Amino acid sequence: MSFDYTSEQSFSRQAMTRRLNDRLDSDRQVDCRADGKTFHGVLYNVSVTGCMLEIPMNRISQGERVHLKTDGDIRISGMVIWQNECNAGVRFDQPLHEAVVRFLGYDPGKNTMLLPTDRFGRPLPKLRGNDRPLTKIR
Repeated sequence: MSFDYTSEQSFSRQAMTRRLNDRLDSDRQVDCRADGKTFHGVLYNVSVTGCMLEIPMNRISQGERVHLKTDGDIRISGMVIWQNECNAGVRFDQPLHEAVVRFLGYDPGKNTMLLPTDRFGRPLPKLRGNDRPLTKIR
């Protein structure tokens, strides 16, 4: 399979619709650096090969290199392959390990956000009857 990347518009459309890996939703704050400018963004979704960022209006451009730093001191670099106002798609220079993707994202289809979790996203065990806190009902 080959793609025609001769026009920027063609490249952007294909980059936004073609997915090599499953993406997980995310809401992680990230520190961004591009073209000597630093700013804050939010990971909107993440996969092994790339992510979508929410960023301040027109802060980066298509074709620009961007460097990200997340909590846990995870550092990721890549190329902006599409951009529109407050969003940008980034293709990572090196694929992320699946565990890193799971750490940065969550899967809303599995209802993981509805269960109580610890700070690493692991489900908490159910409380036994005698472990429940006592409450007074008046």
